[in-house]
Amino acid sequence: MPTILGELASVESKSKWYMDLHVLSKFSLPFSISVAILFVRDPLSALSVVLVAAASCLAAGIPLSALKMYIAVIVSMSTFIVLAFSLFTYIPGRTLYEAVLWSVQAEKGVFEWKIRITDAGLMYSVTFVLRIFAMVLSATLLLATLTDRDLVWGLRSLKLPLGACVAASLFFRGIQMFISDFYTIREAMMARGIDFKRTPLAKRFFLYVNALIPLLSLMITRSFEVSLALESRGISPGSKASSAYHEYLLRRKDYIVMAVSVLLSMAYAVWWWVA
Repeated sequence: MPTILGELASVESKSKWYMDLHVLSKFSLPFSISVAILFVRDPLSALSVVLVAAASCLAAGIPLSALKMYIAVIVSMSTFIVLAFSLFTYIPGRTLYEAVLWSVQAEKGVFEWKIRITDAGLMYSVTFVLRIFAMVLSATLLLATLTDRDLVWGLRSLKLPLGACVAASLFFRGIQMFISDFYTIREAMMARGIDFKRTPLAKRFFLYVNALIPLLSLMITRSFEVSLALESRGISPGSKASSAYHEYLLRRKDYIVMAVSVLLSMAYAVWWWVA
């Protein structure tokens, strides 16, 4: 069964050992990386989190080469972050570069808008960018290893109501449906003569805004159809299944992965406390 990210971007785990883990184990490792990001305060600790997340993805058999398409987005986002800190934010520190962009003579003095790059501001920007990379890798680790079946079986093994398990599965399934509908509408607009590659950016934005109307209509229609399907099967938010066809138990390797996840979060918490 394809994973959630496998359906969205054809990126999924190739490791049978990792895919056989319990859903709690698959969730605990990305969650521990996300918790570790909260304790990051300098480029060194941020880089270590990125390396841990990348190593976890490789250990799970996720091909990082498939993420090349997202590198350009992350690089452009990082560029805007650095420019924003340089133009609008001043963090006290040793000045590395300074230039006056605008100077106005006022009654109480001279008002100057200047670019002032300090070592503290540069370190803060690098740390922030590395946090983004770590979050992308942790999300990839989660979505490239979870399937709809994992969610339903894993949550049912925790004795949660069947309706809640189905709702969690439908949430991720709805993301895939939304993207599929968007591409369908985009192809329909291209069939009517719209060339998105040659269209100016401002006009392209308004075209995508117009695409929201059929998208919302399709979302409402799909929601109504899903609700009817669940009602016909007698599934409600408080429903409980009378029987189960799959035994989904925690095994030794699951406890090992969860223990490593807890130790990882604790290690970064101690690092933050000591530093």
